[in-house]
Amino acid sequence: MAKVSSKKKSSPEHSHSSILSPEGFINVSQSKVNTWRRCRRAFHYKYIEQITPKKRKRPFMFGGIVHEMCEAHFEKDDPFEVLEKIELDNKKLFKREIEMYGNIIEDIRYIMTDYFDHYEGSLKPIKWNGRRSEHEFRIELDYGLWFTGRIDALVKAKKLKWLQEHKSFKRQPGEDDRWRSVQGATYLRAVEMTGGPALDGVLWDYISSKPPVVPTEILKDGSFSKKKVDSLPSSLKAWIKKNGFKKSDYKKLLDEAVENRDHHFIRVFSPLRPRVVDLLWNDFVDTAHEIQELHLKSKTMSIGWGCRMCEFQPLCKAEAHGTDVEFVKRTQYMKETDDHKRDQSERVSED
Repeated sequence: MAKVSSKKKSSPEHSHSSILSPEGFINVSQSKVNTWRRCRRAFHYKYIEQITPKKRKRPFMFGGIVHEMCEAHFEKDDPFEVLEKIELDNKKLFKREIEMYGNIIEDIRYIMTDYFDHYEGSLKPIKWNGRRSEHEFRIELDYGLWFTGRIDALVKAKKLKWLQEHKSFKRQPGEDDRWRSVQGATYLRAVEMTGGPALDGVLWDYISSKPPVVPTEILKDGSFSKKKVDSLPSSLKAWIKKNGFKKSDYKKLLDEAVENRDHHFIRVFSPLRPRVVDLLWNDFVDTAHEIQELHLKSKTMSIGWGCRMCEFQPLCKAEAHGTDVEFVKRTQYMKETDDHKRDQSERVSED
């Protein structure tokens, strides 16, 4: 029988970023398996060399911050204090990023204000091992081969029990994205194997990373157009207050902003399908064994359409063109830090 353990906090042997634990055991996660299947060279850079781009993409920054805020909310802490601390700790970073992405902290403040307001009281967290969220686990698949992961939350909704996963998105995910999700299947199996509650499926909790907009079109009389914009109530109210306008003059826009929540925040309840879980789990374990055997031997470059989204494309392009790979690595990449320890693809839906 597989050995299992679950943890309340991160520990050295449970490392999402490293393939090797301090004891020399192999740690695999759903993200490691997905990366290995997609491209072994990307796997090598990400998990063996443990490098990451110096410039983090906005979706990854957004997804990481949102996860921390959701965790604080579940644990009955103030999520906006978390946001303020992140802003303070990364003041210089965010000042640079504003030029590229806009004010990501301000965007998140508006988006999450509406998110928490929109869903207030709709879920009941299931306490497990002393926590209401961020449940870590380790499962020994074979001697020296461990499956590690972190589950966002277990919740009660619609009189059923669900594994909840938060995802930020630019493109709204569809059913095809969900049924083939290695993460959903393996996490359901992990809860079962670690003695967690019997679950009825996965609750995919999607949060749009698109910044809410406000009116910008100025009419001939000097007033702003009241045409519908893709805003959110908190952002629109702040704009009205800043400009000294009356809320009553923008009631229609405010009502439309409330309606906009339905496509900024989407929850999909995917019922448990044991056959799909078995299929994806068995293939996951096969790939985990492959990683255990070949992770230091194989770093094949899989050049194809997927490269356009890969964070390591500049390195592969440099190698293919015969230019200085080490120079690109020094100038565009850095060693992974604690801020990047959690697998990035667990936070963001694929575009």
